[in-house]
Amino acid sequence: MLNDQTEIKFFELLNRDLSIKDFKEWIYKNESRLETELTADLYSDLISLDYNHKDSLYELEKKIIPYLDSQKFNIWRTRMLLFKIVNNEIDLVLATRKLRNLYNSTEEELLPIKLGLGYESVLDDLLIPSEYDQWNKEELELKLKKLDYYKMDFLRDAQSALRDLEDK
Repeated sequence: MLNDQTEIKFFELLNRDLSIKDFKEWIYKNESRLETELTADLYSDLISLDYNHKDSLYELEKKIIPYLDSQKFNIWRTRMLLFKIVNNEIDLVLATRKLRNLYNSTEEELLPIKLGLGYESVLDDLLIPSEYDQWNKEELELKLKKLDYYKMDFLRDAQSALRDLEDK
């Protein structure tokens, strides 16, 4: 069984919150602990993997996923995204897209449909900040007004969903 720190590192990697380079450094910094904690096969796979290979993330996923509880991972990644939303650490349009992906990729009912699909469907024509320069200023301002209209409800629903996940 994985300890919490190891499990979180695996979750961060799978959620793309941790780079391959940082994961590799973590593996080698914790080599002695991981050698006793992980199965011999998984430990060997992690220390012998070519982390510079273009498919290394895919290879890591294949090795790690069998050792994880998918429901626990889905709850964790949903919590992390909702936390970023309520703390204004992520653009709201990007957040709606990520929520839709989470909603569609999990079998568990971790999000209400309004949060998982509803907001994204009404905001799907809006831009993420990296795309703002593709629009003229007047059109952009009109689009951002639409976001302002939904923002408070969206944040309130995200806080509510985050509270609901505390019980899981």
